[in-house]
Amino acid sequence: MLSLVLAAMFVSAPSGWAQSAGPEVATPAAQPANQLPSPQADTVPPPPPGTNAALDSARAVRGQSLKVSLITYGASEIVFERFGHDALAIRDTLTGQDYAYNWGVFAFQQPNFVARFLTGETRYWMQPYPTAAFNQGYIADNRSIRVQQLALSAVERAALLEFAVWNSAEANKYYRYDYYQDNCATRVRDALDRVLKGRLKAALDTGSTNLTWRSETERVTASSLPVYAGIELALGRNADKRLTQWQASFMPERLADAIGNTILRTDDGQRYRLASRDSIVFQATRVPMPIDPPERMAMAALIGLTLAGLVALLTDSRFRVLRGLLLVLVATWYVAGGVLGTALLIAGTATKHAPYMGSNTTLWQIHPILLFAALFVPVALARREATNSARALVAVSALFSVFGALLQFVPMFSQRSGLIIAVTLPVHLAIAFAVLRMPVAVARRRAAAT
Repeated sequence: MLSLVLAAMFVSAPSGWAQSAGPEVATPAAQPANQLPSPQADTVPPPPPGTNAALDSARAVRGQSLKVSLITYGASEIVFERFGHDALAIRDTLTGQDYAYNWGVFAFQQPNFVARFLTGETRYWMQPYPTAAFNQGYIADNRSIRVQQLALSAVERAALLEFAVWNSAEANKYYRYDYYQDNCATRVRDALDRVLKGRLKAALDTGSTNLTWRSETERVTASSLPVYAGIELALGRNADKRLTQWQASFMPERLADAIGNTILRTDDGQRYRLASRDSIVFQATRVPMPIDPPERMAMAALIGLTLAGLVALLTDSRFRVLRGLLLVLVATWYVAGGVLGTALLIAGTATKHAPYMGSNTTLWQIHPILLFAALFVPVALARREATNSARALVAVSALFSVFGALLQFVPMFSQRSGLIIAVTLPVHLAIAFAVLRMPVAVARRRAAAT
């Protein structure tokens, strides 16, 4: 299930498609632009404004005919496309050239794609597309389009175009995709901040919001219960830190809202709104994205108590079929928990997913020890007598689960894993109670021998 969740989070588009922030996939819109200015072969990016007076003078002339817009694309019904997407559109009013610079492209056909994906080394790149054709793909897919014209100076507009063209060069376009800190939205944000000489970050990176990486991911995956549950398992304690507006702009819609509300100052102190125009050029006919993540604690508790009740009920049954059902239930529980826990442990310690999946207190609920429990506990339940190994394994699993629940009350280790605990704790306790009240296998055999 963990690999299914990871697949849902990080990839889901064929080559040539635009991939958004997080697990979203944009509709194929157009062939890459082929009439752009020749990208610079230099691997060093062009200098930002304010570092070369002569260059800025030339930019002031070139930038007069340029218009820059942030285009934000809305969500689709498909869970992988619910994170939205964005691009920077740069139009030259003299030549008529108009391209959307898209930092969210990848291909399944890349060498070692699966290995890169599993270890968090997925490679994305930036690709420009004709803006009109690019937008048309989203309209055909019934996805909203929001266009914000940006009040950049001529120097800033020209510098942004230089950087975008440089970034589209073969030697410069690739980057390691990070679904929260280096994706299509953050690349757009950083490109703008670069030409604004850090003023955008200074405006947005102040004070915490109520948003976290977990809450934002929960919100957009709420419509798919399996993916939602997998997110709860996979994300660790770091995903619960409150984000600044700057950090929250990994979501295209959050970036658009932040840009729309940003007021900056020119070098001579004059205040101006960064988005000079803000309009919806296409409104999708679909239910809007939820504002907040759903509350599912009652559902989780019901699932946990139901499973625990089944274990208790089936343990005392004298019917062979029902006892067989108990064995299947317990074996499945331990195998699933052991496999998921092992995968989670590896992902959180030995891959680039570690910043988000590491430091995960869910490992007190699901862990590799459960694989050993899957070997001994079902046998004990079948024979109605427990070996010392079975007793030790259920006791350790139950104690781990209780300890993990208690950690929720320790601020240093607190993690929003209440949903997982509500499911796992009752089941671990129910199995432990069922096994520990059985006679010890060795003692029974000795008694029979005498």
